[in-house]
Amino acid sequence: MNTKPILGVSACLLGQPVRFDGGHKKARYITETLSEYFELMPVCPEVEAGLGVPRPTIQLRQNPENGEVRLINPRLADANITDSMRSHYKRKVEGMANLAGYILKKGSPTCGMERVPVIVDDNGYRRHEGVGIFAQELISRWPLLPVEEEGRLNDSQIRENFFERVYALQNWRSIENPETNVKGFIEFHASYKLLIMSRGSHYYQELGRMVAGTTKNSLVETREAYIRQFMEIMSIRPSRNRQVNVLQHLLGYFKRDLDSSDKQELLALFDSYRRQEIPLITPVTLLRHHLRRLPNPYLEMQRYLAPCPEQLALRSYLT
Repeated sequence: MNTKPILGVSACLLGQPVRFDGGHKKARYITETLSEYFELMPVCPEVEAGLGVPRPTIQLRQNPENGEVRLINPRLADANITDSMRSHYKRKVEGMANLAGYILKKGSPTCGMERVPVIVDDNGYRRHEGVGIFAQELISRWPLLPVEEEGRLNDSQIRENFFERVYALQNWRSIENPETNVKGFIEFHASYKLLIMSRGSHYYQELGRMVAGTTKNSLVETREAYIRQFMEIMSIRPSRNRQVNVLQHLLGYFKRDLDSSDKQELLALFDSYRRQEIPLITPVTLLRHHLRRLPNPYLEMQRYLAPCPEQLALRSYLT
């Protein structure tokens, strides 16, 4: 890939002093690690909508009359700023078609993706069940876009799934002449076979039926339906048993070339992975070693063996 994928990131996570108190929430994992592999596009929905720094804290509040959740600036005479902010955000997200993913600030009344505090009565009682206004508009406008909060990325499995989806979307967009390139469409599907199977073999069959028989005349319509379903499937986190099924499937391509000791070594690693004794990267690394010794063009194209840059330290978790 010639260019880095572009990630939208809440500006405070990049160390910009844009929070209500003039502070920031710099996340070193983003600024020091992800900056090597992604172009990071900072966005502060509140500052860009005209709110100053410092500024009064804005809140999500539930209207007691109709249950509607509104964005409130308590310092203004007309405290309900929901419509004006939402209108601004609708325009803002229109310019984000080139993003491959987005990392939001958790808990924010604008950026929070889930469990944002919502004030539900005059006593200030809060329920953690809201979604930030900007996050709503972003996800609504770009439903295929991988979106996560920075706090959730501390979970290794969530982080791996996020980056698999980010690079999948980037690879999809890198297909040349996408509206007429049937061959590129078919090759993309084939390259993701094992990653799709790790979510469930029936998903690969479902997508395969969509791909089969695609012509230039039907390609545009088929592509649109395909990528919607593909990205939904990719959001599923694979179970250990399904990962082992894929590993065994990979081993099948080597069965005529590996001796019995090599096969037994791999099978033992598969069982150790199933028992949560070793991370997935261990059997995958050995399979890649055998692939270097015994080249196989079909396996070499499989994204499963390297879904994203190795240096992001994915597939290293035990739980």
